[in-house]
Amino acid sequence: MASLKPSLWPLRMIPRRSPPFLTALLIATGSLLASMAVRGLLIGFEYAPGLSATTFPALIVTTLYAGPRWGWATLAVALGVGLLNTPRVSADLSVSEVLIMFALSAALTVVVCASLREALLQLDEANAARAAARQSIEITETRFRALADSAPILMWVTQTDGRREFANRAYVDFLGVNYQAAIDFDWRKVLHPDDVARVLQEQVAGESSRTLFTLEARYRRRDGDYRWVRSVSQPRWGPDGGFAGFVGVGFDVTDAKRAEDDLKRINDLLAERVEAALSERDEAEAALRRAQKLDAMGQLTGGVAHDFNNLLTVIIGALDLMQRHPGDAVRRDRMIEAAAGAARRAERLTQQLLAFSRRQALKPEPVEIDRLLNGMEPLLRRATDETVTLTIAPDARGAVANLDAGQLEAAIMNLVVNARDAVSVGGAVQIMTSRRQVGARQIEGLEPGDYACVSVRDNGSGMDAATVARAFEPFFTTKPQGRGTGLGLSQVYGFARQSGGSITVESAPGEGSCFSVYLPLVEATPIAHPVEPSPAAGPALRVLLVEDDPQVAELAQAMLEELGHSVRPVGGASDALAILRTGAEVDLLLTDLIMPGDRSGVDLAREAVSLRPDLPVILSSGYTGETLSAAEGAPWPLLRKPYGADQLAHVIAGVLPPV
Repeated sequence: MASLKPSLWPLRMIPRRSPPFLTALLIATGSLLASMAVRGLLIGFEYAPGLSATTFPALIVTTLYAGPRWGWATLAVALGVGLLNTPRVSADLSVSEVLIMFALSAALTVVVCASLREALLQLDEANAARAAARQSIEITETRFRALADSAPILMWVTQTDGRREFANRAYVDFLGVNYQAAIDFDWRKVLHPDDVARVLQEQVAGESSRTLFTLEARYRRRDGDYRWVRSVSQPRWGPDGGFAGFVGVGFDVTDAKRAEDDLKRINDLLAERVEAALSERDEAEAALRRAQKLDAMGQLTGGVAHDFNNLLTVIIGALDLMQRHPGDAVRRDRMIEAAAGAARRAERLTQQLLAFSRRQALKPEPVEIDRLLNGMEPLLRRATDETVTLTIAPDARGAVANLDAGQLEAAIMNLVVNARDAVSVGGAVQIMTSRRQVGARQIEGLEPGDYACVSVRDNGSGMDAATVARAFEPFFTTKPQGRGTGLGLSQVYGFARQSGGSITVESAPGEGSCFSVYLPLVEATPIAHPVEPSPAAGPALRVLLVEDDPQVAELAQAMLEELGHSVRPVGGASDALAILRTGAEVDLLLTDLIMPGDRSGVDLAREAVSLRPDLPVILSSGYTGETLSAAEGAPWPLLRKPYGADQLAHVIAGVLPPV
C-alpha cells in the first residue's frame, strides 16, 4: 500500500466482487443515513429525510462498494423517503420538477459509478493477464536461455539491422569475452584472411534474401586455433508478419573436414591402386586373350599347313610339268588352270585367317548365311581335331542378313571352339542353319519377325542352370585356369545384339549344349564380286614402283610392263622421295603399304603428293595390320594382294584422269 499513490488507494479499496448481503446492506444503509445526517446538520434535522445533494455521495459509495444493484436500491429508498417529506423548492420550480431533476441526476450518478466499477474490474483483469504474460515470457526466456546455454553449438539471435540481441554460452565461450562484448563482437576480426571476401559476399547475399542460408569458414577460437564453423541462419518473423531478424546456429565441423580430407586422400590412393590393379588385370587379360588366340591358331596350324602344302603341291607340280614339257600346249593350259585354281584357294584361305584374327575391315553388308558357312567348312574342320565329329547342315536357303561377314565367321569359330572343348574324345559337334519366325515376346530382346538361326550343338557335359545364367557374362568361364578368358561368348553376344539379333542357349548337365544365334533377315541380294572384263589398253605410263620384296617387285614390274608401262622399281620410301625430288618424269606411284623404316605407304603417298600434287597413287598390301585405319581413311585406292594383271589394270584405269 505504501507504494501506491495517495490518489489511487481509494480505488484499491473498491471490492471487485459484490460483498455479502449483510455487508452490502450495511454499506447502503450507512451511506444513506450519513447523507441524511449531513443534511440535518446543515438545514435542520426536521428536513433531514428530504431530497438534497447530500444523497449523491451516498449513491456513489453504495454503487462502488456494494454494487450497482444496491446503488439502484438506495436511490429507490431515497426517492421514497423524499416523497414522504415534501421538499423545499424555490418559487420558480414545482415539486414534480424537482423530483424529476433529482431522479435523473441520481440515476446518472449510479450509471457512471457502475461503469467506473466495471472499468476497474476490466483493468484488473488486463493487469492480471499482463502480469501472467510477463511471467510466462520470463519463464519461456529462462527455459530458452537454459536450453541454449546447455547446447554444445553456437546460437544467436539478430535484429533487423544485423546486430545481435542474444547469444548462448557456447557463443561467448568460443570468443572468450564477456556477454556484452560477445553481443557487440565483430566476427571479421577472427575470420580467416583467406575466407573474408567469400564469407562477406555470401553473408550479404543471404541476409538480403531473407531466406535460410548457410556459411562455412574458419574462425579463430579464444585459444588461437582456427576452427571450421558451418553456420545456418533462419529468418524470424514478428507477430505482425514483418521481418524481425535471424536466428542462427553454428557447428564446429573441423573434425568432419579433416575426416573428409582424409577420406579424399584415401579415395585418391584407392583410385590409384584400383587403376594400377585394373591396368595389371587388363594386361593379364590381354596376354591371356593372346594366349587363347595363339592356342586357337595352334589348333588351326596343322590343318592350315596341310591345306597349304596341298595347294603348293599343285602349284609347284604344275610349274614343274610346264618346265619339263614346254611344247605341250594342252598340258600347259591344264597345268596353268590347276595352278591358278590352287592359288585362288590359297587366297581364300588367307582371307579367312585374316578375318578370324580381326585384321580385316569390318563392314556390314548383305550376306547369304549358308554360302558363308559352306565357305568356312575347311577352316572349321581344321579347328576341330580328328577325334571330334563335325557335321555341317545348312538349311536356310536364300536367307540373307545385313552383317559383317568377318564378325559372323569369328562368332561361329568361337562357338565351334567352345563346343570342341566341351566334348570328350569321340564327341560330336553339329552346325545348323534354318529360317525361324519369332513371335512377340517369344525370345527376350527380339522383335517379332523373320530371322536366320545359326545353331552350334554339342553332346558334351552340358551346364547347370546357374552356369547358363552367367554364360554370356564377360570374363566368366568354366574352363581351367589359363585355358580361357571368358570373353568368347560375350563377344558372340555383343555381335548378335549389334546386328539386331540375339543368342540363346539350351543346356542341361549330361545333355550337351546348343547355342543359337538369331540374325534378322533382310530383303537384299548378297553382294557379288563378278569378274570384270579386261579394261581397254590405256596410255603408257612411267610408274614408280615401291616394293621391298624383290620377288613381288619383279612380278609387279613384269605385269606393268606387260600392260605397256615403263617401270622404275625402288625398295623403300626414301629412295622414292629422292627420285621425286630430282624432278624425274613419274606418271603413277604404286607403293606397298607396309615397308621397312619409319614411313608407311600412306606416309610416302602424302609426301609424294605434297611434292607432285597431281600424281596418281595406288596403295598395295596383303596384310594391313595396324595401318588399316590409315589406309581406309586415305584418298587413294588399296590394291589387295595377291592380284593379277587384270586387277592391276582396272585399278590403274580408275586413278587416271578421264580423257
